[in-house]
Amino acid sequence: MKQPLGILLSCLALCMPIEDSAAADAVARTKSTAKKVVPKKGVVSRSKSSASLKARAGKSKKTSDTTSLKTSDGGRNRLLSESDVQREIAAARILLGRDPKNREAKDRLARAAIATVTILLASESVGNLTKTERLERLLRKELTDIGPGVQRMAAGGETEAKQALGYFYAKGFLVPRNPEKSCAEYRVAASSHAAAAWSWAQCQIAVDPTAAWRQIEHAGGMGHAIAQEWLGRRCLGEFGAGTKDYPCARDWLGRSASQGRPKSQTLLAYLFNSGQGGAIDTARALRLYRLAADQGDADAQNNLGEIFETGRGVEKSLPEAIQWYERAAERGLGTAQFNAGRLWAIGVGEKADPARARAWLVQAEAKGIVQARQVLDWLDNQPIRTANPDSKASVTDGSNSR
Repeated sequence: MKQPLGILLSCLALCMPIEDSAAADAVARTKSTAKKVVPKKGVVSRSKSSASLKARAGKSKKTSDTTSLKTSDGGRNRLLSESDVQREIAAARILLGRDPKNREAKDRLARAAIATVTILLASESVGNLTKTERLERLLRKELTDIGPGVQRMAAGGETEAKQALGYFYAKGFLVPRNPEKSCAEYRVAASSHAAAAWSWAQCQIAVDPTAAWRQIEHAGGMGHAIAQEWLGRRCLGEFGAGTKDYPCARDWLGRSASQGRPKSQTLLAYLFNSGQGGAIDTARALRLYRLAADQGDADAQNNLGEIFETGRGVEKSLPEAIQWYERAAERGLGTAQFNAGRLWAIGVGEKADPARARAWLVQAEAKGIVQARQVLDWLDNQPIRTANPDSKASVTDGSNSR
């Protein structure tokens, strides 16, 4: 059935951010902002009201998950970065090379491992996967022999050591994997450390959701970026929340986004762009989308494509739009695959590429984007056109996306 070109233009709504919720299944139905973090089974309605969450958010303090290490003489030796940790490891290894039984050197290595875990968990919280993976490699390469030292310090009541031991039990690194022991260590450390509170909440969420959300709120108040994002999403009505509170969402998401977490930046950008929870601020929304997109967030990339396609707050540019759409499409986002295919079918400037359009639209249809079939049917009824000679030779299938 031959359909007019207008059907393609009428599908532009798929580019828009989804209203209120960033659930991944909603993306497959209509639009896109950020992928939903799916809680474990058993989440119930909020234990705190939106007003309570906002009040807690206002009191929260941003904490740096760096670590302070006790030396053998009771002084304070702060290992605040990867480079500090690496220097400490190198110095301790020199001492062990001279004396393999040197207890002080072994303790320094154990404390370096504890510091590494603390920095790693902070990196994981803000979504810095590159740094997280690098620190994991450091642990596996340089610190495979310090399990007993960390266990000894944890048994002595050091909460940061307990947090590290909880991580090691969860991963099966240095000690046998044991989820129950991992949760027990996190529980003790939760009152003092944001990452431990978050991890303890994940241990509880299937069996006691109310208690888990109290811990998530506690972690968010201490500055844990993922916990803050979850609290912001809850204010948007996710995770079984019965109401929506956009100012509350802006508050929590703003705290998370300020630490560089891309998913929170994308959600907050949508709130600024739509004016939900406060004034419209398209300039700030654009900055946040760019920050998240540059970190590889597919939803932010897709939404930037929509902004440049429609010219909302920027100079309209279809070439810029298709670049952002395809970056998101290559990461496997179905909505972006549809948008890229739709735009190539319509034509970017004077250039249309039916073959490239089909490649993206087929992938979008497989992701559940029903409008993709309409555009494919429309293409089937068009006169044969010459493909864009500047287009890429092939389209990736998005299977390597994260």
